[in-house]
Amino acid sequence: MEPGLAQDIRWLREHAQELQDKYPDMYVAVYRGKVVAADKEFGKVCERAKPYGEKAIIKYVFSGDLVVLQTCFSL
Repeated sequence: MEPGLAQDIRWLREHAQELQDKYPDMYVAVYRGKVVAADKEFGKVCERAKPYGEKAIIKYVFSGDLVVLQTCFSL
């Protein structure tokens, strides 16, 4: 796993409560420890995250504790 990706995953864990407070039931794209896009529609977040390429992580923020990571790009 790339260092930047690992750092963003750690950032997501460390800021889970903040994300739940600000973005409940929304997708967020994170790049270098910053939310670069947020919306209730995955496609909109994916489109806004395109400038960051495969390095942006898109996560659905549930209003509870469940965490789901998704990517716009094929592996």
